[in-house]
Amino acid sequence: MPLALSERVIVERAQMLPAFPTVVNDLLMTLDDDNATIGALIQLVGRDPVITARVLSIANAAAMAGRIQRDVRDMQVAVSLIGVARLREIVLTLSLAEFAHGAHVGRQFWEHSVAVGVAAQELARIGRTSVDFALVCGLLHDIGQLWMARCHPLEFQMVRMSREQEPGLDIIEAERRHFGVDHCAIGSVLAGAWQLPPSVVAAIRHHHEAHPPADKLVAATHVGEALANALDLVGHDQASVVEVSAGACELLGLHWDDDLNFLFGRIEARSRFLNRIFS
Repeated sequence: MPLALSERVIVERAQMLPAFPTVVNDLLMTLDDDNATIGALIQLVGRDPVITARVLSIANAAAMAGRIQRDVRDMQVAVSLIGVARLREIVLTLSLAEFAHGAHVGRQFWEHSVAVGVAAQELARIGRTSVDFALVCGLLHDIGQLWMARCHPLEFQMVRMSREQEPGLDIIEAERRHFGVDHCAIGSVLAGAWQLPPSVVAAIRHHHEAHPPADKLVAATHVGEALANALDLVGHDQASVVEVSAGACELLGLHWDDDLNFLFGRIEARSRFLNRIFS
């Protein structure tokens, strides 16, 4: 018999997870603020010594690669070396990596999340929508599974066993059989409770749906997971998207008869790079 999970129960049991990093919300808010300055972004980063140290480390690596003979200890100099866009990517990825690792998820879960985040970013560029929002959508798209694993490990294992016993069983159907809801619904409840933007909540909620999405971030996350699985970047097959929405591809301007080798190469290379520096 499936569990009876209300939104209230999902939010209450989320206390078993680490605290969601507020820097993610704060950073996403600056993207919508035309008055936000680089100084404000640096100040935001400076509130977290772990993130600051990693940013400076990456900046020093960039300096060495460019044969700049100096020890970078100033955030202004760091930003000049790595760029604002790269800084935002580092902050978002590192803060969510710390969150996921604090929840003691398996390495494969995080590597898959990074791959989907990168794929969603690349698709967002094609679709001309926010790459930063797309990265967050991809990194958090399976957050509902993390909740399942931490809050109801027995039922979570039963889902996996069901799929092993019935190879054709869809992940969504298997989860509803044991939980009464799927990881997409749980993830969207969590994202709403964490006050993430509605577009991010929608992308988490609908990333497995094959019908045409109304939002480019939903489309980028949906197609991004399909690409990450198709490229087999981490051998992850437990939450694969079964059917890719033609409407999502059309909304993004993605045409399968085009030469997409460059896109696939960027997704693979950037996924491996991010997983390596944040492992």
